[in-house]
Amino acid sequence: MLESYPSFFVVVAHFMQPATILDDTIPENKQIQIVTAVHQGLVTFLGQEQALKDLLPRSVEKAKRLQIIVGRFFNAFNGAPGPHPTIDVLKTSVDGFFISLQDEMDSLCSFTATNKGNLAVRALAAGASKQYPKAVRELLDDFIVGEIDHAGKCLAFELPTACGFHILRAVEVSAKAYVHAATGKLPPVRNRNWGEYIFQLENAGAHTDVIDMLKVLKTKRNPLMHPQDNLDVDDGITLLCICQSALETIAADIKRRSLEIKFKESLKVLPTL
Repeated sequence: MLESYPSFFVVVAHFMQPATILDDTIPENKQIQIVTAVHQGLVTFLGQEQALKDLLPRSVEKAKRLQIIVGRFFNAFNGAPGPHPTIDVLKTSVDGFFISLQDEMDSLCSFTATNKGNLAVRALAAGASKQYPKAVRELLDDFIVGEIDHAGKCLAFELPTACGFHILRAVEVSAKAYVHAATGKLPPVRNRNWGEYIFQLENAGAHTDVIDMLKVLKTKRNPLMHPQDNLDVDDGITLLCICQSALETIAADIKRRSLEIKFKESLKVLPTL
């Protein structure tokens, strides 16, 4: 996935478009200004060659050839010997570049992702975990952070049910790790479910805020596990925000009880239990 800025191509066109009106009647000093602008447009465009070469291969190649022609024009203006292209050659080359650019851009599958409620799409796509308090992020492992970020991307691109799966997995792993950190063990495999985790945490002295949050999420999580149930975007927004509150609440309770080290150790061993 690439983040694109349409204004980039507007800037390139701004520099290069004047070359399409070049002719022999234009004074040389004005020709120099126009050719210099074309050069600047090419430098701007080819400065992104690594990102563009797979998306706009013909345009990149034509830009490189056009850059050679522009260089020869500068040689001609400076009185240097060598082949000097005509203005018609330059105009034709610029037109050819624009034709390829338009053709290749029209063939790209480009979509615009919009903000989801009051959640900025750029923040969701860049990593929803970055919006969490630093103290919470430092407590979570790479798996949980990855699930939060996957959830944000899914919501950004309007896959709210997938968002729900990922964010609830982040909360579930955190709850399991809290159980392990607080009790030193997990319930038997056959009893590993949200109801049991909530029961274990209640008995282990977790704050009522944690218990209440997990009970609310349990009512949302269980229906989502059935194939016939789906979330819409509004549901996804709500769930993502509630789960962030739940993770922050769990983190705060772990810190209250000075279980940070045990929690991190539990996260490391969970995959083996």
